[in-house]
Amino acid sequence: MPVTTWITLFTLTVPSSWIAAIAALAAAYAVVRIRAGKEAAAVYSDAAFLFVVIWKLSYAVFHFGTFIKSPLSLLYYNGGLPGTIIGLLWALFTLHRKGAGRSAWLLTAAVLLQAVYQTSMALFNEGGLLPKTVTIGAFTVLLIAVLIKAGTTSSWTIQLAILFPVVHLFVAAVQPDGFTGLPLLATGIFSVYFIFMNVRFNISEREAHG
Repeated sequence: MPVTTWITLFTLTVPSSWIAAIAALAAAYAVVRIRAGKEAAAVYSDAAFLFVVIWKLSYAVFHFGTFIKSPLSLLYYNGGLPGTIIGLLWALFTLHRKGAGRSAWLLTAAVLLQAVYQTSMALFNEGGLLPKTVTIGAFTVLLIAVLIKAGTTSSWTIQLAILFPVVHLFVAAVQPDGFTGLPLLATGIFSVYFIFMNVRFNISEREAHG
């Protein structure tokens, strides 16, 4: 959903997407901490922090001239498409290095991030009734399914990981940005990685047990 609302925090006016992102990150951390424990929450927070730092600071690299002229522009802008891809890949590498690449809690966190972010953006910003209703309804149903079924069996986890981008594609079809939004790209990259990690593990397990 496009940003149409700006919110004043103390003396700083920020886009509603900031509030939506902070709410999503905090909600995902809380759920991971409750469901998977302190260690998993620490791994999640490290990866999330790395993504945000790279995503924001990459603006200075890709828009160096503008950044030098106006350093405070870093507060309002980010690295865009390349910054998002680099940040997400680095976060996934961090998760993989720490052995969390195929964890069910990781899928829960990813879906929760998108569900809270997308729902918040639909509530904060102006838009048509159809995209708002579809966005909130579809992500809420997906989140409930993931909270109930993710991790119960390997098969369920993989099926939900496949359903995640399908639902997001369905939602994107009625949103103003269509299929060009960065959140959809993030969902696609994450889903390919997560499904690959789980399928590879299942194949290795079958081969090991003959």
